Amino acid sequence: MSNRLAAIADDLSGAAEVAAVLGSGSATVALTLPAALEHVARASSDVVLDCDTRALDPSSRRAVIAQATLRMRAAGAPVRLVKTDSLLRGGVGDVVDGLSDAGARVVLASALPALGRTVVDGRLLVHGRPVADAGLHGLEARVVPGPLAAVGRRARSVPLAVVRAGSDAVLDAVVRAHAADAVPVLDADSDEDLDRIAVALDGADCTVVGSGGIAAAIGRLRGARAPSATAPGSGDPTGAPGERQSVLLVVGTASTEATEQLEVLAANGVPVTPVPRDVLLRAVDRREVDDIDHPALHAVRVALRSGSAAICVEDRHEPVPHLARRLADGLGIVAAAISGRAALVLTGGETARSVLTRLEITAIVPEGVVEPGCIVSRADDGRRVVTRPGSFGTVTNLLDAATFLQAAREDPFTAGGRVQAAARRTNERQH
Repeated sequence: MSNRLAAIADDLSGAAEVAAVLGSGSATVALTLPAALEHVARASSDVVLDCDTRALDPSSRRAVIAQATLRMRAAGAPVRLVKTDSLLRGGVGDVVDGLSDAGARVVLASALPALGRTVVDGRLLVHGRPVADAGLHGLEARVVPGPLAAVGRRARSVPLAVVRAGSDAVLDAVVRAHAADAVPVLDADSDEDLDRIAVALDGADCTVVGSGGIAAAIGRLRGARAPSATAPGSGDPTGAPGERQSVLLVVGTASTEATEQLEVLAANGVPVTPVPRDVLLRAVDRREVDDIDHPALHAVRVALRSGSAAICVEDRHEPVPHLARRLADGLGIVAAAISGRAALVLTGGETARSVLTRLEITAIVPEGVVEPGCIVSRADDGRRVVTRPGSFGTVTNLLDAATFLQAAREDPFTAGGRVQAAARRTNERQH
């Protein structure tokens, strides 16, 4: 898996995570297939396409994956890695079917040991317990018990004993499965297991489907260093050197983690403004914000003149699942209307894509991390953007991300220290 690597992902935060760990330099994350194909035509660096399939219906998801795979291959960049959710949300089986429709030989390695998500005998465990007992799916009623169940009748389990027997054993199991028109599902309960899988499949004619765990293993194989909380480079074109960077944080998730993180933001002096649902839904219906002087939005614009501000959905503790996508779109319209030249912290893949699309941003290039999975990128309009999953991170993660972006403007060599100092202050308050 040397030279350029082409990958696709099911949402934007996952695409940024993959690009950050591949380790080949400036990997571009494309938000559209035309943007990805343009990158392939003019550059030799890695490209990760966000297919935005998480919320699609099964047939549409399958078709989008097949089309992207065929078009990328025709452009000279066959897809070798597909990032999916580590909890197997978002129709992993549909993704596998779409790849197969495009003629790809698929291997599934979905474990993410860094977050306690392991695969044993084809079942997904979270800290040693069945995923159904983990309570991590929130509003999503359907819990897939493991990758074997996600793939269905074509799945063939490759147990830990084979994974740990060496590259020849793994490759032999994969070849045998493909010869039988089956999809090999590989167990792993440690990063070392994922490293073994990456080594065994290096150079093989196959497409690996999995979480950020296998993406990181491929990065390590290619010589990538572990991501660290290092500030991005200086020279930010969005403002004068030494000027304090304004940061808009957009939180589109109703997760418990995000609620706690917003509370920490507010406790540290960052205004948190819930935007009424009717404002967001009207913005979607009319494709613009019809009341830019609404008191909630006015308060955010004022706060951004001197520092950071956060917006979320009002009554987010009483979520309405069938409105989730429309509310994310509404947040995107509102954020684009009020953000100006602010740097952005975007929580949740759908929310991130909605905001960037409204700002006519079609590509971002990861430059650093706040913590693994929380990625700092440069957007094609020059601003910095932090993307992160919805149910993610330590209690100080949103605060750390805002602090990181502000410190990168003031002095790019002190951002990591400022993040650590902010975390210490918050921990002291909580204690």
